[in-house]
Amino acid sequence: MYSLFDEFFFSPSFYKTRPRVYVISDSEFKAAQDHQNAERVSHLENVRADLLDSVNKVEAQIEELQTARPQAKQAIKAPIADPAAAKETCSFSA
Repeated sequence: MYSLFDEFFFSPSFYKTRPRVYVISDSEFKAAQDHQNAERVSHLENVRADLLDSVNKVEAQIEELQTARPQAKQAIKAPIADPAAAKETCSFSA
């Protein structure tokens, strides 16, 4: 029998959550496992597709930068025709 104190501070036993155990047959367990595995495979295929898309984007950026790289090297190696123009563009003074 519960006292008034118990009702306020302790929950009755039928309110307590207890672990539940479900008993299923082997065929139902195998079907549930197959369903869960199919969901996992589907999720992993989606992840793989996203990652491959990211890899393709990175490879495209690498190609773009590599094609621009020789042009930048040529611009650096090209001599400046007018030394006075080079002094005007330079912000450092000696």
